Amino acid sequence: MRHGLPDSAFELPPRFQLVERRMSGQALDAWLAGGGGLVAGFDNHMILVDEPGGSQRIDRVGAAVTRQFGLCQGQMLQRTTGLAEELCAACDLIALHAAPVPFETSLVTVAAAIVLVRGVALPIDDGRFAQIVLNWREVLNRAATVRLRRELAMALREGRPVQAKIDPFQ
Repeated sequence: MRHGLPDSAFELPPRFQLVERRMSGQALDAWLAGGGGLVAGFDNHMILVDEPGGSQRIDRVGAAVTRQFGLCQGQMLQRTTGLAEELCAACDLIALHAAPVPFETSLVTVAAAIVLVRGVALPIDDGRFAQIVLNWREVLNRAATVRLRRELAMALREGRPVQAKIDPFQ
């Protein structure tokens, strides 16, 4: 009894179940639920790195990662800038302490876009491998955004015909 009220008046409400929507969070949850083993279901957005504390060689890589970033099976991770630097740093941390390493970075592409990358590196087989799950979004940088706005304004001033909006519910 506290302050003259029964203890039942101080019960905490039940925890609300939150559904993780981010791919890296889903991968981490699956890794935890699976006891720290290789996580299935992220093959397209995954990099499996052999010897994260040593050669850091890519053992497997998903097709989407290859298309977006040009990483290939058998390639060694290089300590350059941007994504490669984050991947190497995450592997180094896994080699020091076999625990998940979340990270975020951004890259500038040739097409005047910025790619925002979020990922998690997961230690596999007591840190002998690192499974890295990545997802990304591409956004326009300031110069490209200004150019797009200028082109839109010009198109509106020229009075180009606007196509009828199609109603998807008809």
